[in-house]
Amino acid sequence: MVDLSHWNLTIPVGATIIQTRQLQTYESKWFARNTDGSITFYAPSSGAGIRSTPNSIYPRSELRETLPDGADKEANWRLGSARVHRLSATLTVDALAASKKAIIGQFHGASTKPPFKLQITGSTIYVQYRPQYNGEEKKDPILTGYKLGNRLAYSAAVTSDGELTVTVNGEVRKYQFDVASYRSDRWYAKAGMYSQQEIGGAGAGKATFHSLSMTHSDRTEASEVVQQAESQERHRQNPGALVPVRGSAGRPSGELQL
Repeated sequence: MVDLSHWNLTIPVGATIIQTRQLQTYESKWFARNTDGSITFYAPSSGAGIRSTPNSIYPRSELRETLPDGADKEANWRLGSARVHRLSATLTVDALAASKKAIIGQFHGASTKPPFKLQITGSTIYVQYRPQYNGEEKKDPILTGYKLGNRLAYSAAVTSDGELTVTVNGEVRKYQFDVASYRSDRWYAKAGMYSQQEIGGAGAGKATFHSLSMTHSDRTEASEVVQQAESQERHRQNPGALVPVRGSAGRPSGELQL
């Protein structure tokens, strides 16, 4: 079951935003609720009313972090507002559009150039990040040989010191942001199916999320990172099993609006 109390949703038709309160009961072909509690995001490249959001040329069925009190207010947090900010999910990528690319999780900021994206390109999952604000994007393959329909478990945790730890199916990588350059930037999490096929193109992106969490904590997270890695390693050895994603025992995202 995915807790939707601190997310809103952008759907591809009209690039419409479904606000937090409405989202609690919302469902459509773009955002389907399944009997097992999972949610399927669907983003076609073409069709009546299919639009991209401003500053984009791609369709999306994607969640955006909001405050957790149902006030329909968008969360925006600084790196220094908590010790660790963590986005975690388990999902399957079910289909890709003609480009064979999609973003399934990201940290966004004020710029049109996000500091972090987790992207699938064909059978490879890439970490794409910008060490400096508005700087050059670096791209690192973290998982290869992925097959559509297989389970993925990922976690992206960034600390107040700018250390980014990304785990995908037990593969762990660490990166570093320049905290000074991001000091005044405010971030938020996004997750779902953000297809990277231009509007008017062929095909559709589709992903099913079985769990999703975004947490902000002042605790030291070292032991939790180990637990995440161990859990995801067990998943890699037994791909059919659902991997529990542990949330941090920290403040909800709404307390981080500064």
